[in-house]
Amino acid sequence: MANGQTNVQAISAAIEREGLSWKAAPNEVTALPRAEQIKRLGVIVTPQEQQKLAADKRDAEAREKFGAVVGAPVAVDWRNKGGNWVTSVKNQGGCGSCVSFCSCSTIESAVRIKLGNSNYGIDLSEAFLQFCGGGSCGGRGLTSGLAFAQSTGVTDEACMPYQAMDLNCASSRCSDWQNRLTKISSYTSYATMQARKDAIANIGPVLAGLAVFDDFFAYSSGVYRKTAGSPLAGYHCISCIGYDDNQQCWILKNSWGAGWGDGGFVRIGYGQAELLIDTDWAFYSVAPNVQGGWIGGVTVTQTYASRDSQNAWAYFAGYGWRKIQTGSPDGVTNMLMLFAEAVAKNRTVTVYTDANFVFQAYL
Repeated sequence: MANGQTNVQAISAAIEREGLSWKAAPNEVTALPRAEQIKRLGVIVTPQEQQKLAADKRDAEAREKFGAVVGAPVAVDWRNKGGNWVTSVKNQGGCGSCVSFCSCSTIESAVRIKLGNSNYGIDLSEAFLQFCGGGSCGGRGLTSGLAFAQSTGVTDEACMPYQAMDLNCASSRCSDWQNRLTKISSYTSYATMQARKDAIANIGPVLAGLAVFDDFFAYSSGVYRKTAGSPLAGYHCISCIGYDDNQQCWILKNSWGAGWGDGGFVRIGYGQAELLIDTDWAFYSVAPNVQGGWIGGVTVTQTYASRDSQNAWAYFAGYGWRKIQTGSPDGVTNMLMLFAEAVAKNRTVTVYTDANFVFQAYL
């Protein structure tokens, strides 16, 4: 491919010729001109950024020399680990916002795992993280989204819906955005294979970066290994949700829609120096603050209140009981009335909640 569409037939021939174990197939991305495909990436690697990423990896390697091996199984997939802890695949479209997509995905899974609820309805705003966090459709640094999620936080999707175009933060976000933030307390880098597997197995999905070559756009199934001579397209952020030592690969969630790859996911073979994922850049886990977060489209099935209505609870389908915590008796009463109206009118609600309490709600 020069400036035109991906030559899937040529890639398939190269795969067969080189004896590789993955399949290429046409998809929405391969049908795009190369310039549009490159817009599906978005990690900017300046010399300063590369120095930072190299320093992160060195620091992790030094730390891991003295760390105890936690122990990881032969394979882990957070889509099937006593439940599905991975949120749905999204599509960043023709905007270099992959850093925000993989950051939000990693945080969403971390929140579900921290709460112990694989059905927890969390949908974070990639637009807020990208365009309020100093990024643009031109891209940003690999860990810049995590840094902003730590310092400021990220709202729910409904507060600032995503569009594949540069958005003005102040005019695009909701007026109560400061009350709708999910934050992380920290993010941690991992360098060695064992430390990465330990982190994935015992903490959850992690953020990763890789160099993308033209043949990657045509990935369909199997364990991807770059074909010889495929040119570099750019750099990409992607969430690693598992690994499989039997197949010698990482399992990753992409942000090019469910029509790309294996339902939006890809298996990438270990140890490919050209991809940088195992050689130059660290993996990053996140520690979420789960004091509260906004979830929408929730069904209230039952409410309960004490005789004096000072203590009240609501049962949300898929989440369980949450005690109503508003700071005032009138607030408790008003929320109970809102939930009663939702039940009577068969309407869902949007709530700000953690694992134990519901703090705010609206129809």
